[in-house]
Amino acid sequence: MQTLMCQNIVRKMGDDFTLGPINLEIPAGTITAVIGNNGAGKTTLFQALSGDYPGEGETNIHGHNIHSIAGKAALSYVPQTFPEVLPFRLQQLRDLHAKHDDTWRDDHFQAYVRQFDLPLRKRISQLSVGLQRKAVLALQLSRDTSLLLLDEPFAGLDMEGQTQLEKMLLHKMEENPDCSIVFATHIADEVQRLADYIAIMKKGKTREPMEKDILAQQFKRIWLASPVTGVEEAPGIREVSAEGAPPQILTSDAEATEKWLADQGVHIVKRASLSLHESLPIMLRESERTEV
Repeated sequence: MQTLMCQNIVRKMGDDFTLGPINLEIPAGTITAVIGNNGAGKTTLFQALSGDYPGEGETNIHGHNIHSIAGKAALSYVPQTFPEVLPFRLQQLRDLHAKHDDTWRDDHFQAYVRQFDLPLRKRISQLSVGLQRKAVLALQLSRDTSLLLLDEPFAGLDMEGQTQLEKMLLHKMEENPDCSIVFATHIADEVQRLADYIAIMKKGKTREPMEKDILAQQFKRIWLASPVTGVEEAPGIREVSAEGAPPQILTSDAEATEKWLADQGVHIVKRASLSLHESLPIMLRESERTEV
């Protein structure tokens, strides 16, 4: 079952940037990290998926168009900036949701307020950047929705706040197995700890989300018994290091690379999966050289 489906999403930002066309499916019960270099279009994508930036294409949440009442009720969205809430006190925003939002869970809100140590009587604009983000997160996480769109949710949070948010997101997934979370980030640790899938953005387009665990099988460092002539041309090769012993190669397609090595009669000393700290920069560099 798919929580989010979008078809042919296109948004034009003047003459300089176009988002899309985007075709994306997010399975229920999963967490997807959207990664990309600055200017790749992550924020524009989230604005389009949330319905804040109308244009071409269609976005559905559990079959409900994002612009319908049911579609809006199924979505919680935390953008990078939120000027519309700054003049209000958190208590006022809580009261508004409690009165008019059928998805509101006040028990959750009160728990988030305690965990984040949020002041209810101060205007949001009077809070620090980190507390402002915590306040908006508390409001949106307190809504019992099927989809969370979080644009750089950990940005501006202190270390304790990051740990708290991570636990909150995982708890929400445990509470509602059909819930899906899509978050934008450029931090490998966040992807490693939370994501099931990774979607790479480049120049307003995105690749089909890939399973994080499959990436670990594809991206490997391989140690060879001896140098191999022509190994640079083997499929998947991204780096060759002949310095030291034994020589090493780095591949983004371990299965194809190892088959090539076997055909050449090359003995593999050992192999190890790359961490996301190593593989994500390679993927982003490749996205800059090839079309999505």
